[in-house]
Amino acid sequence: MNMQRTSKLLLILFTGLTTISAVNVYYTHQLPIYETKTTRLCTYQHTGAYNYTAKLVPNMIYNKTTLKPGEGTLYSPIVDYINLNFTYFFSCNPKPTNETINPEIFIQLESPEKWTRTLSDDEARELLQLNGSPNFRIKINETKMQPIIDLIDTETGMRTMSYNINIKPTIHVKADTPTGIIDETYTPEIKITFITGGEKGNYITIENLVQTKPGALTQESRIHLKEVEGQRMDSYAATAIMLSCLAFSTILYLMNRPKTPSIKPITKIIEPYKELITETTQKPPETEKTISYKSLEDLAKTSEILSRPIIHTTIDGEHIFYIIDNSTKYIYKLIN
Repeated sequence: MNMQRTSKLLLILFTGLTTISAVNVYYTHQLPIYETKTTRLCTYQHTGAYNYTAKLVPNMIYNKTTLKPGEGTLYSPIVDYINLNFTYFFSCNPKPTNETINPEIFIQLESPEKWTRTLSDDEARELLQLNGSPNFRIKINETKMQPIIDLIDTETGMRTMSYNINIKPTIHVKADTPTGIIDETYTPEIKITFITGGEKGNYITIENLVQTKPGALTQESRIHLKEVEGQRMDSYAATAIMLSCLAFSTILYLMNRPKTPSIKPITKIIEPYKELITETTQKPPETEKTISYKSLEDLAKTSEILSRPIIHTTIDGEHIFYIIDNSTKYIYKLIN
């Protein structure tokens, strides 16, 4: 294998390897050199549990005097009242060294998409017999709620067919633990809906009885990924080596590539003799004798001696310069 071919193959090889090395440098820089690790120091959970007992009037459908969650639909005509209880639990691991719970209870009457009325503390105690905090009890009696709803309907000019009682206990918990302080608010809201003229008739729904909210105290630490840094350094070294090899192979190729002969444009070649040259599109005529020249300069000297013009034509990319003197043709051919 000659040196020219060897240098060309080396140039191709190291160009490819340098490209791969550069891609590897880019890839390693997409990898994070630091990683954030989250450690759980403490876990805790808020739990709000509602329960109810509906007191029924004598009825045919259930033939009993009470209903608890899951025992059947609360049809309004047979419900005398509903006792609703709420219990709050706070669990934490590790156990808090100090714990403070500050509850507030907000109760609203709501006609969906029409009006909302927040009950005062006195109204909540009078209308719902609100008792206790944060664990509380209320007694829901539709006959006590209807007068205030009718009064609001009179004031607004609307007619309320279905309405909600929204109960929103807001519990602010602050707990000191061996790993930090928990300070947050928990709101286990419940909605009691009185539906009139629904698909199942007139009935009451109480949903979302048990609600939980988990949480955690965490600590974040920044970890230096030494293996990624090592990959970057390796990619730098490999790229530097490949660049050196590429530079060497480039120099070797340039030293051994074939020399391309420099060819002057035809206009520059005929410039010194343009006064002697005449252009034609015809082929040189056949003569008895033809004398070939090695240069246009020699042909120009003959032209001056014979006082004959040089005729120039181009055939299939070949420039032909010739002189006709009687039966002799003096000719010079050039491929440009």
